[in-house]
Order: sequence, then C-alpha cells, then structure tokens
Amino acid sequence: MDLDGVLITTPPWKPDEIDSDGYSAFNKSCVENLNSLLKLIDGKIWLSSTRRTVKTLSEFNEIFKHRKISNQIEGFLPEFENCHSRMDEVLKFLSITNHDNYLILDDDKSLNDLDSKIKQRLILTELMKGFGAEELQNAISLINNLP
Repeated sequence: MDLDGVLITTPPWKPDEIDSDGYSAFNKSCVENLNSLLKLIDGKIWLSSTRRTVKTLSEFNEIFKHRKISNQIEGFLPEFENCHSRMDEVLKFLSITNHDNYLILDDDKSLNDLDSKIKQRLILTELMKGFGAEELQNAISLINNLP
C-alpha cells in the first residue's frame, strides 16, 4: 500500500496538512474505507510508499494507531537495488515473498504496465481522491471474485 494518493490526498502544489501528532493528515473517508476493507479480510499491510524511507516501522504504526487504522503495518517493501519504479519494487517484492493472496493499493501509474495476472489485484487510486468508496467497492468485488 502506498500513502500518497491512497490515504493522503493533498494536491502536490500544496503543503501537507499536519495532524496533531506532527505527521501529514490522512483523508478521513479514505481511512474509513481502508478500515472497512480490513474488516473483510485477514490482511497484512506492507507499506510501499517512498515515505517509508524517513520513518521507522514503529513510528508509522504509531501514526496508524493515532489515525485509528485497525491494522498495524507488517513491514516495508525493501529498498531494492536497481528498481526504478514502483512496478519494479512490487514485482521484486512479490518474487521474493511468494505472496499469492494480495491487493495492491496505489496511485502510481507505472503499475498499469503490470502483467495482467498481477494487475488484476491492483486498486489504482487517484492522487487527490485516494481510496474512496468506488475503490473500496472495486476491492470488495476483486476479493469476492478471486479463486
């Protein structure tokens, strides 16, 4: 899961609104939608956001707790050498972890080039809209239709 364009929907030309804990504010309806999804699945959150490079896992879990996100972050996608796009990072992560049940929540358009088998598990969001009601319904439909 990414943060910008999924839970953080600040336009790129504006500075982030800062929450009471000193970190960027999350879109409250996107958080509600994420929590609704997490209630339906027994899922673990792996953070792919480039923001993972400036905070520890513990710090991000405190941020998630402060924003009342029901699940903690399991881990970060590693910073792989020779990965030049989010698509490269996701593919490398999937190849070394052998996950077969997953969803990808991200706004990165490079993910449109994923192989169709992986792309069918992508919920592509929009930067300033985030993980909205439509994306939640798409995620639920995807989950219900996976083998």
